Amino acid sequence: MVDPSPESVELARFSLWRSKLDCAFGWFEDAEHTMESLLSEQAQRQPETLPFLILLEPRLPRMEGLELLQLLRSHPHTQALPIIMFATSYDENDAVRSRAAGANDYLVKPVDAREFMQLVSQTVTRWLPAGSAA
Repeated sequence: MVDPSPESVELARFSLWRSKLDCAFGWFEDAEHTMESLLSEQAQRQPETLPFLILLEPRLPRMEGLELLQLLRSHPHTQALPIIMFATSYDENDAVRSRAAGANDYLVKPVDAREFMQLVSQTVTRWLPAGSAA
C-alpha cells in the first residue's frame, strides 16, 4: 500500500489480519520510498519479492500517485503488477487519467471503517495469486 495516511494503512492492515488472508502487508508513505524498493536492483533481480498488488493513493506528497503509476508501468519488471488507485474521493478526471496510464481499477476509500475494511479485503481477495489461501 502506498498511502501517506497512517489511519488508512492501519485499517487496511487490520482488515487483512481479520480476514485471515494469506498475504504479507507492506506500506510506503510516499513515492520516493516506493521507488527505492520496487525499482531497486534487488527487485529487478528477484521479481518474486515484488508485491502481488499495489493499492496506490493518488494524492501523495512530492510526487503524485499518477506519476508513480506511469513510472512503474515504464519498467519491465513492474509493468504487469496490478495497481489499484485507492483514492480518498472520486475525481472523474483522475479516474480517466489513471486508467489510461495503466491502473487496473480506481476505487474510492469508504469513509465508514467497516466498508473500508470490506473493500480492502474484497480487492485483495480478487487479486490474490492462484493457490493462495483465503
